[in-house]
Amino acid sequence: METIAVGLDGSAASAAALLWTVDLAVTIGARVVGINAFHTPWTEPEPLDRQQLKAERKEQLERDWLGPAAKAGLTVDSVISDGDPRDVVLDAARTAGADLLVLGRIGSGGGPGFLHLGSLAEYAAHHAALPVAVIPAGAPTPIGRIVVGVDGSTESRQALAWAGDVAKATESELVAVQVMEPFLEWTPVSSPDNWRRDVEHSLTEWAKPLTDSGVSVVPLAQRDLHPADGLIGVAASRQADLVVVGTRGLGGFLTLRAGGVALKILHRIGLPLVLVPPTQRVS
Repeated sequence: METIAVGLDGSAASAAALLWTVDLAVTIGARVVGINAFHTPWTEPEPLDRQQLKAERKEQLERDWLGPAAKAGLTVDSVISDGDPRDVVLDAARTAGADLLVLGRIGSGGGPGFLHLGSLAEYAAHHAALPVAVIPAGAPTPIGRIVVGVDGSTESRQALAWAGDVAKATESELVAVQVMEPFLEWTPVSSPDNWRRDVEHSLTEWAKPLTDSGVSVVPLAQRDLHPADGLIGVAASRQADLVVVGTRGLGGFLTLRAGGVALKILHRIGLPLVLVPPTQRVS
């Protein structure tokens, strides 16, 4: 991971996102790109007034909002563009060649919907072509334990690979979790723990490239829970610093990418969450 983009707007949420970004960037030696979508406080300013306001915003972005990154000795770039924040942030992250986009968590809610979490974070979850980190206020740093959801799908195995790269770079423990939903029957059943043994064996096999590279991976199977509830519970009980899940392939209603499990976690978890889109094949 060479470049981390972070959306900044002067809010407490974006400040928390930057602090998390700085800690990770220092650890792995990445550059930081701060992105701001500019809009004026009134509808139709004069052209010269608009230029002045934009210049002042750029100075504020570089001096104040990106200050902690510069003070940490990181390579820092800034982008300020006119337009809808959802378009500006994703376009700028792509143009910068970012490997990760970091956004602050704004608000909370009981379920998916652009008005619950903040339109930028949820829009990015559905449409970003790169991993997206959503960071709550008071997020733990540094990263020492990562929980990743795995179900054997290509999308989840890509999330596992991404989490493994971060775990290796940060020398973190990786807990690979598969959660079986209620009423799933395992046959044949010679003992009550057969299902756990089989699932954890599969997790171990999927994680073998990571363990072979020196990453500490703990396989963990759970059942009779919704996958989102199981992952959130494991993250809490294991005192995780980061949760990673994959999103499903692009398609379906309004070309929304993030599936039900990812969105449920996004709206309920109080820890940093990274959503990894299906951008490449995993063997």
